[in-house]
Amino acid sequence: MRTIKYFIVLLFLFLLSPAVSAQDANGISEQKDKPAKSVEPDAMPVAATPHTTSASVEEMSMEPLPTSTTQVSQVAESRDQVVLLIGDSMADGLGSRFNDYAVKNGFKFHSIVWYGSTTRDWAIASDLQYQIERVRPTYIIISLGTNDLGYKDYSRRETAIQTILSRVGDIPYVWVGPLPWKKIKDRTIVDVIRDCTGEGRFFDSSSVVASRADGIHPTRQGAALWVDKIVEWMGEPEQNANPIGMDKPDFTTHFKHDEKHGMGYHGRR
Repeated sequence: MRTIKYFIVLLFLFLLSPAVSAQDANGISEQKDKPAKSVEPDAMPVAATPHTTSASVEEMSMEPLPTSTTQVSQVAESRDQVVLLIGDSMADGLGSRFNDYAVKNGFKFHSIVWYGSTTRDWAIASDLQYQIERVRPTYIIISLGTNDLGYKDYSRRETAIQTILSRVGDIPYVWVGPLPWKKIKDRTIVDVIRDCTGEGRFFDSSSVVASRADGIHPTRQGAALWVDKIVEWMGEPEQNANPIGMDKPDFTTHFKHDEKHGMGYHGRR
């Protein structure tokens, strides 16, 4: 009887062992599968990271760029500068208002006026080199082109302009183009000058409306308005390659040019 019971127990254990083995196998299989399933949540943040980054970039790109600080740092202070103005009769009116800015902003100002002069006159004469050596300017303003209007020898004018600019060298400068003149419609010389200087160093006066004393030369008020527009442009780093900041004066000063030459002057040789 005891032998029969023992046999039944052995039989029961024998039948039970495959089920246990199957459970163990399933348990091992589940353990092997779990790491594979657990990778999916880890993979989601990795996939989401580029989306979050791109959203941040979009927000950043939509915000205004901090250009104001950069622009201010690019604009040179006018105080303690030495500014030289040279030009034809148009420089006569410009000089008075630029001197107002000099007094207001604390820089030294020198001006040389040569009535009736052209770009070729200044290229042939040595007056520009002489004045540069004399006053040692840190900034030069050139007002030439009015007396070049109407001439068709553009290649010769271009050569003259390039000669003038070669004498200016590395000194920061601005070339002020001629005001519009009803008598002469051909303003090709304006394009010739601009091509030589580049946009960032040429102030185009073609659209400036200034009252004229004789149909050509601006009145004192007209010249003051013209200079105010020039100075405003000079302070814009997006437009002027050599920006310089000046506060606008609310007064006028008594002024005398360093030199003023008539039409019979032929320049230094």
